[in-house]
Amino acid sequence: MERGRWRVESGNTGKRTFHLLKGFILFLLLFLPAFLDAQTPPFKTINFPRLIETAELAPFVNHPSVRIVDMRSSFLDYLKGHIPNAVYLHFETLRVPRNGIPAQGPDRIFLEKLVGDYLSVSNPMWVIIYSEKSNPNATFLAWALDHLGHKKVGVVNGGWDKWVAEKQPVTQAYPALQPKKFFAKVKPESLAEKKWVRDRLSTKGAVIVDARPPGQYSGEEGEEIRRGHIPGARNVFWETTLEGDEVMVWKKREVLEKLFAESGITRDKEVIVHCRTGREASHLYFTLKYVLGYPNVRLYRGSWVEWSADQSLPVKTGPDP
Repeated sequence: MERGRWRVESGNTGKRTFHLLKGFILFLLLFLPAFLDAQTPPFKTINFPRLIETAELAPFVNHPSVRIVDMRSSFLDYLKGHIPNAVYLHFETLRVPRNGIPAQGPDRIFLEKLVGDYLSVSNPMWVIIYSEKSNPNATFLAWALDHLGHKKVGVVNGGWDKWVAEKQPVTQAYPALQPKKFFAKVKPESLAEKKWVRDRLSTKGAVIVDARPPGQYSGEEGEEIRRGHIPGARNVFWETTLEGDEVMVWKKREVLEKLFAESGITRDKEVIVHCRTGREASHLYFTLKYVLGYPNVRLYRGSWVEWSADQSLPVKTGPDP
């Protein structure tokens, strides 16, 4: 009887071992690829935001360490089709009223919740952003993430237009995302406030750059309380840093260097960029700091909407600084 019972128990043990082994193999088949993908960095690690080419992004749209954010101006365009796994965010989400002044920057707590809870981004992840016509929507979020101390940020060079022109994959499906924990480490050197800008109006080592169209800079156009520009500010319209018709990409480095140098914007100076609300200025911030490598660049977040509303601050009209 003992021998018969041993045979039965041995048979049961063998079956349990077989099922455990079968389950382990199934687990490996299902989860090991994702685990290995998560351990393999999708892009070359660089400790600052940078341009990402479409061909560079294409193999990693499903990578678990990559969050793609669609920031095109029209939500309806997103519904019609977007890059696989892209989550939609409208640029207006990054602008809030502050002390009655519209279109100002939200605080760190707001941005942390937005990035972690709603974009499903954790600190180790890459955030890849695109818009259409390489407009400043993508760089606006890139600046916000840079301000929060997040280094793994990429802006798609050529954006949606280049992606579609190359016949890269497109979907209408929404990504299945869960909230994640994101903790900011704010970089104060990325930001300039109104008083900080005012105190540098006559500083030789600083240069203010206005990213608005020439008509707004000169005061011929504009809807604000006062028209014109900050005295001494140099006008470099953000779009002049791009080239192309249907597909707009950043100009070559040497062309950009010359463009800024001709306006007296050199890397030995402290550069403050602004526009109407900070969105267009974010394009120059990204170009100067992360395409060209200028060491000291700040974005005046309040920009012309805030400056023009303060009657105590000087304003100049005309095409000259």
